[in-house]
Amino acid sequence: GVSCGMHRASDCDACPQGHGALWCNGECMWDHQRQTCVPVQDSQEDLYDVLEVSDTADLAEIKKSYRRLSVMYHPDKNPGQADKFNAIRDAYEVLSEPDKRVLYDTGGMPAVQKGAEGKAEVGEAMAKALELPLEDFYRGARRTVELRRRVICRRCRRTKDPARCKGCTRCPPTKKLVQFRRGNMIFQQEQQEPSTEDCKTESTELEVSVDPGSYAGDAIVFKHMGSQKPGQIPGDVTVTLKQRKSSAFEGGWQRHGKDLRLPLNLTLREALLGFDRSVRHLDGHTVQVRTRSVSFPGQLIRIVGEGMPLKDTPSLFGDLDLIVSVDFPESLTDAEREELEGLRALR
Repeated sequence: GVSCGMHRASDCDACPQGHGALWCNGECMWDHQRQTCVPVQDSQEDLYDVLEVSDTADLAEIKKSYRRLSVMYHPDKNPGQADKFNAIRDAYEVLSEPDKRVLYDTGGMPAVQKGAEGKAEVGEAMAKALELPLEDFYRGARRTVELRRRVICRRCRRTKDPARCKGCTRCPPTKKLVQFRRGNMIFQQEQQEPSTEDCKTESTELEVSVDPGSYAGDAIVFKHMGSQKPGQIPGDVTVTLKQRKSSAFEGGWQRHGKDLRLPLNLTLREALLGFDRSVRHLDGHTVQVRTRSVSFPGQLIRIVGEGMPLKDTPSLFGDLDLIVSVDFPESLTDAEREELEGLRALR
């Protein structure tokens, strides 16, 4: 029997207060459609085997196999294969939905049932940082981040595959609330139960897609890629973008929101008579800057449309501000001084 509040019942379904769903765990689960307690069938066929795919199959492979098998075993073609068709449909319903699939992988159908009831725990989130040079924020990039995490070995649960299960050890124990009676009082106590699953630590490469115009501090979330624990929905992994200190190639480039700034060092002659310069941009294209005007230290020369791409509208760009500095001679010879003093423009 089971303890349900101040009462005892033969099974979860027989709870006199109608709270049977709260007591289902372990060897039984609550069927909300039928409003009854049903045993967990540990011996049911593996869903991946039902769909004739490996447990590493991606969604496209699962869909392809489902379409093939559902046509093959459709009751209109095979009236005697209705149970097989229903099993294929039910397996696809679980494995085609990411949350259900990850629960199935980490705890079988009991975990899927808990998820449907809103009882599934979510594991701890994990955080990683990815440092990028400014040119990657400008042109966009694809980079990989290595993640070490605990995963449940389904093969160990089923067949103890010697190659795949190498390095597997028992998963961390699970926590369970146990009720006990002391006199007329009922108490709850948390206790640890050894896991029946095997786990191992593996390295996984996350492929991070950095959009042109992304910002330092932007977060890219990988759903359910955290460490696994039986019966839990794995937490998310968040990769936060950081900007690396300027490299030699960047040569003084700075970002200010959607705009860029770059120092432009001129000779005294260029400052007075004008200049024609080619500026190599972050992605390698050339920006031509010409003027016949006098330039002075600290002057800002704005080039419209040569700043950062806008993240949500990469066809639009901010502006590039060139900050002028002038190389003055440290000293003048007597002849140079005399020559300059004779220039009418300097009077």
